[in-house]
Amino acid sequence: MKRLAFLLALLLAGFAAAQTSLADLNAALEEAQQLRQERLQAAKEAEARLKKLGAEVQRLLRELNALGRDIAQLENEKREIELSIEALSEQIAQTEEEVAQYEARLDRLKGRMTRLVEKLYRERAGRYLPLLRAESLADLLMRAGWVQYLGASDVQLVETLTALVHELQAAKERLAQLVAELARKKSELEARIAALEAKRARYQAVLAELKRQQAEEEVRVVELNKAAEELERQMNDLAAQIEAERKRLEAERRRREQQGQATGGEFTVPRVLVGELLFPIPGGRIVTPFGAEGNTWQVIQADQNYAPVRAAADGRVLATAYYSNYGWNVVILHSDELMTRYTNLQEPLVRTGDTVQQGQIIGYLGISPLIPPNEMWFSVLVMKQGKTVAVDPSRYY
Repeated sequence: MKRLAFLLALLLAGFAAAQTSLADLNAALEEAQQLRQERLQAAKEAEARLKKLGAEVQRLLRELNALGRDIAQLENEKREIELSIEALSEQIAQTEEEVAQYEARLDRLKGRMTRLVEKLYRERAGRYLPLLRAESLADLLMRAGWVQYLGASDVQLVETLTALVHELQAAKERLAQLVAELARKKSELEARIAALEAKRARYQAVLAELKRQQAEEEVRVVELNKAAEELERQMNDLAAQIEAERKRLEAERRRREQQGQATGGEFTVPRVLVGELLFPIPGGRIVTPFGAEGNTWQVIQADQNYAPVRAAADGRVLATAYYSNYGWNVVILHSDELMTRYTNLQEPLVRTGDTVQQGQIIGYLGISPLIPPNEMWFSVLVMKQGKTVAVDPSRYY
């Protein structure tokens, strides 16, 4: 068991070193991704608020237009009432003038009658002298008739004028009541107009505040979108740096492995221990051979994404490990000197210590952010004298 633990530590050392060296870049990339999502979400929320504000602004504008129409209608009604009040006021003035004229005439007539009564009172019997001077009965009757006619005519005229004055006073009162009623309606209209004006002022204040918020949200949306674009640019830069760092680390690893091969010679797979290796992805093909660009693995491409991966030979699962850049890695120990490694798996179907048979499905492709979901890095590793060396798997299929 100690030997197996030592071999496992040697096997995973390269991936652990890459993970450590790329940790800062990966952390920065994840942070940039998270910030970009936050900015995009904030921009989406700001756009929703902006849409809501726009709808509220349109609603207030419709309300203001309706208030304007109502105020204009009330103003027209007010002007009509004012014109009616002016016309009635003219009629009242005319009636008052007629009343004054009739009252003056009545006063003159009453004065005349008063003076006549006083004269008759002073003269007493003198008023009958004309009758005594009558030369005949016919003359007497004629004189008496005129005296009676003149008295009765004056009394009738006084009664007529008095009745006319009363009628004019009643007409004046009716006109005054109409004026008062119109004045009351005018006051009610003015109160309604004032209330509508106050309401319009409040709506205008709210509209101004909504437009201010609208302008702020528009600026916020622009700023958030710009921030998201800047973060996307930073993410692209970080992805390029991660790829460059990965290549540098792989080059460094290849250099160390080549140095180990130079000192320890070439290792071969002991076929007697494992037999012929099974191609791990049925129907797949090798798209990057072992050693290309210094790789210590071969890249196998499946005919579909998330294809199943099979164990190349009988053995026991030595380790399963997850790396953020490479996905799940499964290492199967076939003998004390031979292991196979499968990179870019989803969560594996086997666990450390499980015994597997050749051709058994150990997992499915497709979780690494750097490796396509239809590709796998397949490694064959030989251990000798405490060193782990990668060899070309194609020589042993």
